[in-house]
Amino acid sequence: MLDELPEMLTVQQTADLLGVCRNTVYTLCKRAQGEGGLPSFKSGNTRRIRKMALLGWIESREKAQTS
Repeated sequence: MLDELPEMLTVQQTADLLGVCRNTVYTLCKRAQGEGGLPSFKSGNTRRIRKMALLGWIESREKAQTS
């Protein structure tokens, strides 16, 4: 499934993958990196999330919850 996704995800694609609403993704993107923020960048008027950054963010959240 993840192999089929583009390298740059939209907020909606990210929300669908995480099972949350778009507003939650925007909130996560606005947080600082040290506070669990989701790495993202703006491209024109849209926010994009790199697929590899999302996977790394998920992994770091899993590690934080198990320690």
